Amino acid sequence: MFQIDRSYIESVNLESLQSRIWDIRTDFKDDPTLPHIENYGTTEEAFEAYLEKKQKFEDFKDTWRSRRLLILGAVFLLTVAGFSLFVKGATWEAYAVAFMLCMLVYMIYMTIAAYRGKKFQHNPNETFLKALLYWDDNREKN
Repeated sequence: MFQIDRSYIESVNLESLQSRIWDIRTDFKDDPTLPHIENYGTTEEAFEAYLEKKQKFEDFKDTWRSRRLLILGAVFLLTVAGFSLFVKGATWEAYAVAFMLCMLVYMIYMTIAAYRGKKFQHNPNETFLKALLYWDDNREKN
């Protein structure tokens, strides 16, 4: 059955997707309505590897969410400061260039996130993951 590597749990956020799936699969393993991995065309090892990759992707997105204002603010301020050192009297141009650079950084992040997120679409492991989350949400409602 689904084995938990206890050394890894200490580094996992308790609110993470990976820990939520582990909790569902270990706490309710005897429940007959719990979705079984065999019905989704995947194996335990493949699902564990997939879940780890999915958690890394979610952590990547969370890191951006928590630091985006700092990153974009630093880009904006450094651009305006650099622009004012070399060009005298061009304030609106400095703000325009800084805004464009911030938009470029944001677009690069969105492109990277979309490219990485594409790997998780149309995957039997993703189908099983969604089935577990759906089951857990509906179990709590009843």
